Amino acid sequence: MEYSILQLINFILTYIGINFSVYFPPYGMLVQRVIVDLIGGLLIFIAAALTIIVVIYIFRKWMADLQQRIGPNRVGPYGTLQLIADALKMFGKEDIIPDNVDPLLFRFAPYLVFIPLILSYLLIPYGNLYHWDIIFTNVNVTLLLVIAFSAIPPIGEIIAGFASNNKFSMLGALRAAAQDLSYEIPMMISLIGVIMLTGTFNLNSISQYQWHYIPIAILEPIGFLVFFVAVLSKMAVVPFDLPESESELVSGFNVEYSGLRFGIFYLGVFGSIFFGSLFISTVYLSGGSDIPFIPGLGYIWLLVKAFIFTFLFLTIWVSLPRIRVDKYMNFGWKYLLPLSIINILWTMVIVLAMHGVL
Repeated sequence: MEYSILQLINFILTYIGINFSVYFPPYGMLVQRVIVDLIGGLLIFIAAALTIIVVIYIFRKWMADLQQRIGPNRVGPYGTLQLIADALKMFGKEDIIPDNVDPLLFRFAPYLVFIPLILSYLLIPYGNLYHWDIIFTNVNVTLLLVIAFSAIPPIGEIIAGFASNNKFSMLGALRAAAQDLSYEIPMMISLIGVIMLTGTFNLNSISQYQWHYIPIAILEPIGFLVFFVAVLSKMAVVPFDLPESESELVSGFNVEYSGLRFGIFYLGVFGSIFFGSLFISTVYLSGGSDIPFIPGLGYIWLLVKAFIFTFLFLTIWVSLPRIRVDKYMNFGWKYLLPLSIINILWTMVIVLAMHGVL
């Protein structure tokens, strides 16, 4: 029998004497549920923050290896504590607010980029770990919620560029808007194929569908390719780093930011890389399914797949050159968009064949 991780949290609270459903009826059950959900959200926030730190360390060491450098090696064994030193330094930096900016929007933009990303981590079904299901949110529209949350950070980037009162920042914000529009459309169309195949918007059901059949990446290779490239574009890293291209815009929409606010943008980039890896693994590669011949370790198997994609994304970041703006836009509209439509037609053929129509 499988138990939810939220049930485990509620059991621990009850064991230590925190049970509002008994002490304060009739609304105590609601209060208890809110407390359990808040603790679950806090656990996800801590886990996501630690994972982002690990991804940043991996990136710096991996990039150094590929470029025949040493990378972080002074603070802690093999430089493992370098990020803690960098974080302390960033906390100590002055929070500079330039003249003639919109102070409210300027301060608000980094959180509009980072908070929806962290909330998206709550929607991923992490699979099982022995008898515990690591699922924090299991509503019927988790796929739509992920799409909705992913649409909010570009708004924060546009606000950051607009509020900075800087032409380079504004150009970076406009590039971010054009980039997201160009690649979100084929990404959403490729997801339509997944919904047609599985008949659900629930990420956990999509993941479990692949446990009984085969991964959707094999059934829909075109959709998988389109989605992979579109997710890479959403991360805004090389070769798709047009909003932050250093050679042209210094740092794009975040050029006027310093200290902790710049650090939030920086964490958002690496957080999106790992979340994109989790999302692809869940939607196209059966998510937290059991390791073959080793039941009860679906969560570990999901992390393995996610870190493989993370290494792939980081390698692409380091290896490829930046694409020219017009080439980049043409690739999204002239190639990925038609391919995503072809994927829908291919999915229709698969669905009809599965129902015996063809």
